[in-house]
Amino acid sequence: MRFIASLAALALLAACATAAPTSPSNNDAAPTGPSGSTSSSRQAQLLRAAGGADAPSLQDVERYFGQADIVRRDGAGTALTYRFENCALLMLFAADARNAMRLQEAHPSARRAGVAAPTLDQCAVEAAARRS
Repeated sequence: MRFIASLAALALLAACATAAPTSPSNNDAAPTGPSGSTSSSRQAQLLRAAGGADAPSLQDVERYFGQADIVRRDGAGTALTYRFENCALLMLFAADARNAMRLQEAHPSARRAGVAAPTLDQCAVEAAARRS
């Protein structure tokens, strides 16, 4: 129970840690990816596997997403926050039976106030664009 409470606290703290936009944009809509289609990038596959038996490790996520903008290690959990142009992505990790950190949850949020939160696929598109 304490672990779940810790993860919830990390989620709230990470949401507070996102920076305000430095310059206003004329287009407040989040990107939908190529032709609005669902992203099939490796980043999207990793995000969809969160919490499952085949959840990616912390090293897998860092390999495909790069270095996180914010890293927080708290007890038996780790939280990574990535900030993209229109999406902030919070990823929560917990140790598995072999003590490897595995992705348990991924939460996208908008970078600008008043804009709807993007989907995980939209964040994955931005992550893939940053890495290419």
